[in-house]
Amino acid sequence: MKVVLVNPPSPPEFRVSRGLMGGFGMAVNPGLLYPPMELAHVASVLEADGFDVAIHDSDAVDVGPQGALEAVAALEPGLVCLDSSSTSLDQDLALAGSIRRRTGAVVAILGSQVTFAHDEVFGDEAVDCVVRGEPEYTVRELAQRVRAGQPLAGVAGLSWRDGDRVVDEPERDKIADLDALPLPARHLLDNDAYRFPGLDGPVTTVKSSRGCPLDCSFCGYTLAQGLRFRFRSPENVLSELVDLHRTYGLRHVVFRDPIFTTRKDRVHAICDGILREGLDLEWQCETAVKVLDRPLLEHMAAAGCRHISLGVESGNDEIQRKHCGAKLLDHDLAEAVFRDCRDVGIETRAFCMIGFPEETPAMVEDTIELALRLDPDQVQFCAVTAYPGTKLHTMLRGEREFDYATMTGFRALEGNEAMSADEIEAKIREAYRRFYLRPRRIVRELRHPGRLARRAARYFSLFRARA
Repeated sequence: MKVVLVNPPSPPEFRVSRGLMGGFGMAVNPGLLYPPMELAHVASVLEADGFDVAIHDSDAVDVGPQGALEAVAALEPGLVCLDSSSTSLDQDLALAGSIRRRTGAVVAILGSQVTFAHDEVFGDEAVDCVVRGEPEYTVRELAQRVRAGQPLAGVAGLSWRDGDRVVDEPERDKIADLDALPLPARHLLDNDAYRFPGLDGPVTTVKSSRGCPLDCSFCGYTLAQGLRFRFRSPENVLSELVDLHRTYGLRHVVFRDPIFTTRKDRVHAICDGILREGLDLEWQCETAVKVLDRPLLEHMAAAGCRHISLGVESGNDEIQRKHCGAKLLDHDLAEAVFRDCRDVGIETRAFCMIGFPEETPAMVEDTIELALRLDPDQVQFCAVTAYPGTKLHTMLRGEREFDYATMTGFRALEGNEAMSADEIEAKIREAYRRFYLRPRRIVRELRHPGRLARRAARYFSLFRARA
């Protein structure tokens, strides 16, 4: 039986990267295209069980919904599983429905949005079932049932239609032994198609761990992956790095762990392995200030780390404690970490957020002032977004319904206690202007005109709305 895994086309208004924000997805720079690594992990598990698998990535081959439909139908699948995101959900479901009607295949959809708002997915009969949570083993069991012509009842982690009712099977346990998963099926991807702004050559991603203990109120990663930090062994991670470099010729790697340096000893061991194997890699990761120190940064830089994205979120202590896992309360330490990164040759990006429920303009000022003080190489100011299932969503929803199409990561869904949605977005624009239009900063940016042009284009597209 042929199984086709689909990364649907982005909406026409902007590029969406479905693996970001814990699988809820996010509007990104049009120059950024990550491989659909979630689907590649699912594919490798299916192949190990004897299935014939294909991955169709619409953005990688630059086709819209009609092109995606034709490509999938030509593969004559028995099972199709689509990825999804919050902001593209309507379009994703429309494609799923078209595939279901055209092929007669069983059609499933996965992703954090459909996991935590799955009741809303079945209304127009676009899909047969929803894969909730970590997809690898659930999709495998689903494929086994479809291949054998057996009913879907009892497949943990699945929601499926039974006539006019939706059956929610029990949750599937998180995967405890990540080393037991086969390496992602990169042979099913056009690896040369994926790119990251400013990097010369293709890029790939690696998930070396899952879960995060910080429990931020807005975070999709803890929601999708859990609060318990689960990690692949350094040897297992190194085997993937060797494979992607020596088999596929890739050298630019983005680690997609929520907080890569949670276990410093593990990162030291990974760096040792990269150096021992002589891998010519340039890589980047995301982490938090509190789990970095100078010796680790020096080791990471020696092993090819060129960029670190750091969760700053807010410069206000009240917001930090209530919403951000208290990950950055010591501003002197933060300044030292950003300075140490510069000293060892690692570029930095600070992730900041504006629009928390009780945030006032004065609290926003704390965040902007901290960003100016830290002076990272890049900064990203996002609108606080209450994704379904998060503590923030529970806190805010009440009787309200949110428009998922607006969940781009940059557009404010609504106002808070002190600011309207327009005022929140105005604060985000103000923050970008104040950060990048400082005279000293302008001089620095003018040294890299290509990068400056990309940032300007991204700024003017951030608040674009779905039609």
